[in-house]
Amino acid sequence: RDRDLGRDRVLRRYRLDKAAIAGLCRELGADLESLTGRSHALPVAVKVTSALTFLASGSFQTATRDSTGISQSAMSNCLAQFLEALQRRAARYIAFPPTTARAGTVAGAFPGVLGLVGGMHVALRAPSENEPVVCDAAGTITNVVAKFPGSCPNAAVLENSALARLLEGARPDGAWLLGDRSYPLKPWLMTPIAAPRGAAEERYNALHHQALAVLRRTLALLKLRFRCLDKGRGCLQYAPQKVCQIFLACCILHNIALRRRMPGGMLRLPPQGGLESPGAAALLQLV
Repeated sequence: RDRDLGRDRVLRRYRLDKAAIAGLCRELGADLESLTGRSHALPVAVKVTSALTFLASGSFQTATRDSTGISQSAMSNCLAQFLEALQRRAARYIAFPPTTARAGTVAGAFPGVLGLVGGMHVALRAPSENEPVVCDAAGTITNVVAKFPGSCPNAAVLENSALARLLEGARPDGAWLLGDRSYPLKPWLMTPIAAPRGAAEERYNALHHQALAVLRRTLALLKLRFRCLDKGRGCLQYAPQKVCQIFLACCILHNIALRRRMPGGMLRLPPQGGLESPGAAALLQLV
Protein backbone atom coordinates (compact mmCIF):
# COMPACT_ATOMS: atom_id res chain seq x y z
CA ARG A 1 0.00 0.00 0.00
CA ASP A 2 2.90 2.38 0.70
CA ARG A 3 3.89 2.21 -2.96
CA ASP A 4 1.02 4.60 -3.65
CA LEU A 5 2.20 7.16 -1.08
CA GLY A 6 4.04 10.21 -2.33
CA ARG A 7 7.49 11.11 -1.04
CA ASP A 8 6.25 13.77 1.39
CA ARG A 9 3.60 11.49 2.89
CA VAL A 10 6.16 8.73 3.39
CA LEU A 11 8.46 11.17 5.20
CA ARG A 12 5.65 12.45 7.39
CA ARG A 13 4.47 8.97 8.32
CA TYR A 14 7.80 7.19 8.79
CA ARG A 15 10.38 10.03 9.09
CA LEU A 16 12.48 8.19 6.49
CA ASP A 17 12.23 8.00 2.73
CA LYS A 18 11.42 4.86 0.77
CA ALA A 19 15.07 4.10 0.01
CA ALA A 20 16.04 4.29 3.68
CA ILE A 21 13.11 2.08 4.67
CA ALA A 22 14.09 -0.46 2.03
CA GLY A 23 17.64 -0.37 3.36
CA LEU A 24 16.41 -1.09 6.89
CA CYS A 25 14.35 -4.00 5.59
CA ARG A 26 17.44 -5.49 3.96
CA GLU A 27 19.68 -4.86 6.96
CA LEU A 28 17.25 -6.16 9.58
CA GLY A 29 15.61 -8.80 7.42
CA ALA A 30 17.52 -11.77 8.84
CA ASP A 31 16.39 -10.82 12.36
CA LEU A 32 12.81 -9.98 11.47
CA GLU A 33 11.90 -12.83 9.15
CA SER A 34 9.61 -15.34 10.79
CA LEU A 35 11.33 -18.53 11.91
CA THR A 36 8.09 -20.49 12.07
CA GLY A 37 7.46 -20.76 8.36
CA ARG A 38 3.80 -19.89 8.87
CA SER A 39 2.09 -18.60 5.76
CA HIS A 40 0.39 -15.79 7.68
CA ALA A 41 3.58 -14.42 9.26
CA LEU A 42 3.98 -10.67 8.84
CA PRO A 43 6.41 -9.56 6.11
CA VAL A 44 9.58 -7.75 7.13
CA ALA A 45 8.40 -4.55 5.47
CA VAL A 46 5.22 -4.52 7.58
CA LYS A 47 7.23 -5.00 10.77
CA VAL A 48 9.63 -2.18 9.89
CA THR A 49 6.97 0.30 8.81
CA SER A 50 4.78 -0.54 11.82
CA ALA A 51 7.64 0.19 14.20
CA LEU A 52 8.57 3.38 12.36
CA THR A 53 4.98 4.60 12.48
CA PHE A 54 4.81 4.10 16.23
CA LEU A 55 8.13 5.88 16.83
CA ALA A 56 7.08 8.77 14.60
CA SER A 57 3.57 9.16 16.02
CA GLY A 58 3.89 7.86 19.58
CA SER A 59 0.56 6.10 19.13
CA PHE A 60 -0.17 2.39 18.82
CA GLN A 61 -3.56 3.28 17.37
CA THR A 62 -1.97 5.28 14.56
CA ALA A 63 0.60 2.57 13.92
CA THR A 64 -1.94 -0.25 13.74
CA ARG A 65 -4.33 1.79 11.58
CA ASP A 66 -1.59 2.69 9.09
CA SER A 67 -0.08 -0.81 8.93
CA THR A 68 -2.80 -2.76 7.14
CA GLY A 69 -4.89 -3.05 10.29
CA ILE A 70 -2.72 -5.46 12.28
CA SER A 71 -3.70 -6.09 15.90
CA GLN A 72 -2.11 -4.24 18.80
CA SER A 73 -0.54 -7.46 20.06
CA ALA A 74 1.05 -8.01 16.64
CA MET A 75 2.14 -4.37 16.65
CA SER A 76 3.79 -4.88 20.05
CA ASN A 77 5.70 -7.89 18.72
CA CYS A 78 6.79 -5.94 15.63
CA LEU A 79 8.12 -3.13 17.78
CA ALA A 80 10.00 -5.46 20.13
CA GLN A 81 11.66 -7.33 17.26
CA PHE A 82 12.56 -4.11 15.46
CA LEU A 83 14.09 -2.51 18.56
CA GLU A 84 16.18 -5.56 19.38
CA ALA A 85 17.42 -5.89 15.80
CA LEU A 86 18.35 -2.21 15.60
CA GLN A 87 20.03 -2.26 19.01
CA ARG A 88 22.35 -5.04 17.85
CA ARG A 89 23.55 -2.74 15.07
CA ALA A 90 23.87 0.45 17.12
CA ALA A 91 27.66 0.62 16.77
CA ARG A 92 27.27 1.03 13.01
CA TYR A 93 25.43 4.30 13.49
CA ILE A 94 26.48 5.74 16.85
CA ALA A 95 30.20 5.87 17.58
CA PHE A 96 32.15 8.32 19.68
CA PRO A 97 35.30 9.50 17.79
CA PRO A 98 38.47 8.04 19.35
CA THR A 99 40.89 10.52 17.74
CA THR A 100 41.10 14.21 16.92
CA ALA A 101 40.56 13.27 13.29
CA ARG A 102 36.85 13.65 14.03
CA ALA A 103 37.20 16.72 16.22
CA GLY A 104 35.71 19.88 14.79
CA THR A 105 35.22 23.56 15.44
CA VAL A 106 31.85 24.84 16.65
CA ALA A 107 30.62 28.41 16.73
CA GLY A 108 33.87 29.43 15.04
CA ALA A 109 35.60 29.61 18.41
CA PHE A 110 36.09 26.14 19.92
CA PRO A 111 38.57 23.99 17.97
CA GLY A 112 39.12 20.38 18.93
CA VAL A 113 35.56 19.78 20.12
CA LEU A 114 34.76 16.07 20.15
CA GLY A 115 31.11 16.66 20.94
CA LEU A 116 28.40 18.59 22.75
CA VAL A 117 26.89 16.84 25.76
CA GLY A 118 23.48 17.35 27.35
CA GLY A 119 20.64 15.46 28.98
CA MET A 120 17.15 14.73 27.68
CA HIS A 121 14.30 13.54 29.91
CA VAL A 122 12.03 10.85 28.51
CA ALA A 123 8.74 10.32 30.34
CA LEU A 124 7.72 6.75 31.11
CA ARG A 125 5.29 4.90 33.33
CA ALA A 126 7.79 4.93 36.20
CA PRO A 127 9.73 8.16 36.94
CA SER A 128 11.35 9.69 33.86
CA GLU A 129 14.74 8.71 32.49
CA ASN A 130 17.69 11.05 31.99
CA GLU A 131 19.31 10.18 28.66
CA PRO A 132 22.66 11.95 28.13
CA VAL A 133 23.42 12.58 24.48
CA VAL A 134 26.59 13.68 22.69
CA CYS A 135 26.38 15.12 19.20
CA ASP A 136 28.93 16.63 16.84
CA ALA A 137 28.83 20.02 15.14
CA ALA A 138 26.59 18.63 12.39
CA GLY A 139 23.99 17.29 14.83
CA THR A 140 24.98 13.64 14.36
CA ILE A 141 24.56 11.72 17.62
CA THR A 142 27.86 10.09 18.57
CA ASN A 143 27.17 8.77 22.07
CA VAL A 144 24.10 7.83 24.10
CA VAL A 145 23.86 6.75 27.74
CA ALA A 146 20.37 5.30 28.15
CA LYS A 147 20.00 3.78 31.59
CA PHE A 148 19.69 6.42 34.32
CA PRO A 149 16.50 7.60 36.09
CA GLY A 150 15.37 11.18 35.57
CA SER A 151 16.13 12.02 39.20
CA CYS A 152 19.83 11.44 38.57
CA PRO A 153 21.65 14.76 37.91
CA ASN A 154 23.41 15.24 34.58
CA ALA A 155 26.79 15.44 36.29
CA ALA A 156 26.32 12.11 38.09
CA VAL A 157 25.11 10.40 34.92
CA LEU A 158 28.16 11.54 32.98
CA GLU A 159 30.54 10.75 35.86
CA ASN A 160 29.34 7.13 35.92
CA SER A 161 29.39 6.59 32.17
CA ALA A 162 31.83 4.73 29.95
CA LEU A 163 32.27 8.00 28.06
CA ALA A 164 33.78 9.69 31.12
CA ARG A 165 36.11 6.76 31.73
CA LEU A 166 37.25 6.92 28.11
CA LEU A 167 37.98 10.64 28.25
CA GLU A 168 39.69 10.40 31.63
CA GLY A 169 42.08 7.79 30.33
CA ALA A 170 42.68 8.24 26.62
CA ARG A 171 41.59 11.72 25.62
CA PRO A 172 43.51 13.09 22.63
CA ASP A 173 45.49 16.22 23.43
CA GLY A 174 43.63 19.42 22.64
CA ALA A 175 40.21 17.76 22.41
CA TRP A 176 37.23 18.07 24.73
CA LEU A 177 33.48 18.15 25.13
CA LEU A 178 31.27 21.17 25.70
CA GLY A 179 28.53 21.00 28.32
CA ASP A 180 26.16 23.36 30.11
CA ARG A 181 26.12 24.50 33.76
CA SER A 182 24.70 21.20 34.96
CA TYR A 183 28.13 19.63 34.42
CA PRO A 184 31.35 20.26 36.36
CA LEU A 185 34.43 21.72 34.71
CA LYS A 186 36.95 19.00 33.82
CA PRO A 187 40.15 18.82 31.75
CA TRP A 188 38.05 17.26 28.97
CA LEU A 189 34.79 19.17 29.55
CA MET A 190 34.40 22.92 28.99
CA THR A 191 31.47 24.54 30.80
CA PRO A 192 30.25 28.14 31.17
CA ILE A 193 31.96 30.43 33.67
CA ALA A 194 29.63 30.73 36.66
CA ALA A 195 30.51 34.33 37.53
CA PRO A 196 32.19 35.92 34.51
CA ARG A 197 34.46 38.86 35.12
CA GLY A 198 35.16 41.20 32.28
CA ALA A 199 34.39 41.26 28.58
CA ALA A 200 36.58 38.26 27.69
CA GLU A 201 34.74 35.88 30.03
CA GLU A 202 31.37 37.29 28.97
CA ARG A 203 32.29 36.63 25.35
CA TYR A 204 33.42 33.10 26.22
CA ASN A 205 30.04 32.39 27.81
CA ALA A 206 28.18 33.84 24.83
CA LEU A 207 30.16 31.72 22.36
CA HIS A 208 29.74 28.66 24.57
CA HIS A 209 25.96 29.15 24.61
CA GLN A 210 25.98 29.62 20.85
CA ALA A 211 27.94 26.40 20.39
CA LEU A 212 25.47 24.40 22.49
CA ALA A 213 22.64 25.58 20.23
CA VAL A 214 23.54 22.66 17.94
CA LEU A 215 22.80 20.22 20.76
CA ARG A 216 19.56 21.96 21.71
CA ARG A 217 18.45 21.81 18.11
CA THR A 218 19.40 18.14 17.84
CA LEU A 219 17.34 17.20 20.90
CA ALA A 220 14.43 19.26 19.59
CA LEU A 221 14.63 17.47 16.25
CA LEU A 222 14.57 14.12 18.04
CA LYS A 223 11.27 15.05 19.68
CA LEU A 224 9.87 16.43 16.45
CA ARG A 225 10.85 13.45 14.35
CA PHE A 226 9.83 10.87 16.92
CA ARG A 227 6.79 11.99 18.86
CA CYS A 228 6.99 8.95 21.12
CA LEU A 229 9.71 10.92 22.98
CA ASP A 230 7.52 13.98 23.43
CA LYS A 231 6.14 13.99 26.98
CA GLY A 232 3.35 16.27 25.80
CA ARG A 233 1.79 13.17 24.25
CA GLY A 234 1.94 11.29 27.55
CA CYS A 235 4.47 8.91 29.03
CA LEU A 236 5.72 5.73 27.39
CA GLN A 237 3.89 2.77 28.90
CA TYR A 238 6.92 0.52 29.04
CA ALA A 239 9.51 -0.72 31.47
CA PRO A 240 12.71 1.36 31.65
CA GLN A 241 14.70 -1.18 29.62
CA LYS A 242 12.25 -0.95 26.71
CA VAL A 243 12.25 2.86 26.90
CA CYS A 244 16.04 2.79 26.62
CA GLN A 245 15.70 0.67 23.48
CA ILE A 246 13.16 3.11 22.04
CA PHE A 247 15.40 6.09 22.73
CA LEU A 248 18.43 4.38 21.19
CA ALA A 249 16.40 3.43 18.10
CA CYS A 250 15.27 7.04 17.66
CA CYS A 251 18.88 8.23 17.86
CA ILE A 252 19.97 5.68 15.25
CA LEU A 253 17.13 6.63 12.91
CA HIS A 254 17.92 10.32 13.41
CA ASN A 255 21.48 9.67 12.23
CA ILE A 256 20.22 7.70 9.24
CA ALA A 257 18.01 10.65 8.29
CA LEU A 258 20.96 13.04 8.58
CA ARG A 259 23.20 10.81 6.49
CA ARG A 260 20.62 10.76 3.74
CA ARG A 261 20.01 14.53 4.03
CA MET A 262 16.29 13.98 4.14
CA PRO A 263 14.14 17.07 3.82
CA GLY A 264 11.25 17.04 6.22
CA GLY A 265 9.68 20.40 5.60
CA MET A 266 8.98 22.91 8.32
CA LEU A 267 7.60 21.51 11.57
CA ARG A 268 6.25 23.81 14.25
CA LEU A 269 7.39 23.18 17.79
CA PRO A 270 4.62 21.95 20.12
CA PRO A 271 3.45 24.34 22.89
CA GLN A 272 5.73 22.79 25.52
CA GLY A 273 8.69 23.46 23.23
CA GLY A 274 11.63 21.34 22.30
CA LEU A 275 14.45 23.82 22.64
CA GLU A 276 15.66 24.77 26.08
CA SER A 277 16.83 28.21 24.99
CA PRO A 278 14.13 30.87 25.50
CA GLY A 279 15.33 32.68 22.42
CA ALA A 280 15.00 29.66 20.15
CA ALA A 281 13.16 29.94 16.87
CA ALA A 282 9.59 28.66 16.77
CA LEU A 283 10.24 26.76 13.56
CA LEU A 284 12.86 24.14 12.80
CA GLN A 285 13.86 22.76 9.43
CA LEU A 286 14.23 18.99 9.42
CA VAL A 287 17.36 18.12 7.47
